Amino acid sequence: MAIFNNNKVQGLLIDRGLKDLDDQTVEHVEAILSELDENKLLNKSNTGNFTDRSNQEKVGFLRALVEQNWIIISQNQRILDEMKKHH
Repeated sequence: MAIFNNNKVQGLLIDRGLKDLDDQTVEHVEAILSELDENKLLNKSNTGNFTDRSNQEKVGFLRALVEQNWIIISQNQRILDEMKKHH
């Protein structure tokens, strides 16, 4: 698996309001992004290989799930931060 550019990872995290994730979570995010990038699933400009409409729909669905996961990660981080404040 290719190592995803750390600056790119940080940029994506900042864009999604996730700049304060712990190092372990950032490593997991980097691995996931590397896999998506390697398979040309990371951004819309890379869908040229998916000429079949049903494949394009699947890729769109997968991208929606990835974006949903960004939201979940953000929410979980906020919950953890609040829990740390109260302990």
